[in-house]
Amino acid sequence: MRRCSHPGCSWQAIAPSDDAALEQYAEHLVNAHAKTVEADIPDGMVQIKLREDDEWITTTFEEARDLHDSFHDH
Repeated sequence: MRRCSHPGCSWQAIAPSDDAALEQYAEHLVNAHAKTVEADIPDGMVQIKLREDDEWITTTFEEARDLHDSFHDH
């Protein structure tokens, strides 16, 4: 099962598999917690910041997922 790690968010996936839960989680993050910003980001890269006051990090999607998971799995 996958739960949202954002403070105060009680969302959790209800899915038949880990892959389906991850897809639901990604959809939830975009719909509930993402913002659109104007930025020049190279193809194949994403920008993330782990805390509200951190600088934006430009990285690959895979690295962003690893950073997010390690940050929230303390």
